[in-house]
Amino acid sequence: MVAPIVKALGAVVVGVPAAVVLGLTARSLRKREDAAVPVVPVDDAPVSLDVFMTYLDKRNHEMLSPKSLKRGYVAYDFRLENRTSTAIKGLHVELLDGDDFVGEMKLPDLPARGSTVFSPKKSWHAVLESHRAARVGGARAVLTWRGAEGRRRAVVDLEPRRAVGQNPGVARRRRREKAPVVGRVMS
Repeated sequence: MVAPIVKALGAVVVGVPAAVVLGLTARSLRKREDAAVPVVPVDDAPVSLDVFMTYLDKRNHEMLSPKSLKRGYVAYDFRLENRTSTAIKGLHVELLDGDDFVGEMKLPDLPARGSTVFSPKKSWHAVLESHRAARVGGARAVLTWRGAEGRRRAVVDLEPRRAVGQNPGVARRRRREKAPVVGRVMS
């Protein structure tokens, strides 16, 4: 009865350090492989990344103007665009805060001349929000993809732009307008 408990305890005591060492080794090998991938200038990269921010109402999640006095929050969206006539595979985006790694997202393949929009993770949102509040740059994204020449990377400085959408006042005005009467109404 004691033997299975001792075996399980021994497996945990021996197994955890071995798993940690193997995990650290795999991570360091991956970092070494990523460091060997050539970096392409942003203008020459076949992929472009844009960050859009929108101000949303806290209650109904509608767009607010930046000067609105209502309580709201900022939502970020990333738009990834393929500028070439060939599909791009093996695409993933890493977010860097200065030199610190924040996180990465793997994305589906981009078709030729295609684009995709994705929402960031909470940790990404926190970094972007801190840079917006401090009004300083510093957040960067590293795009890695697989093309005909092999794996390539590009480092993009993230500058959030305001998403173009209809003003909330315009939407309210449209709701208040009555539709014109086209036919005769019998009373």
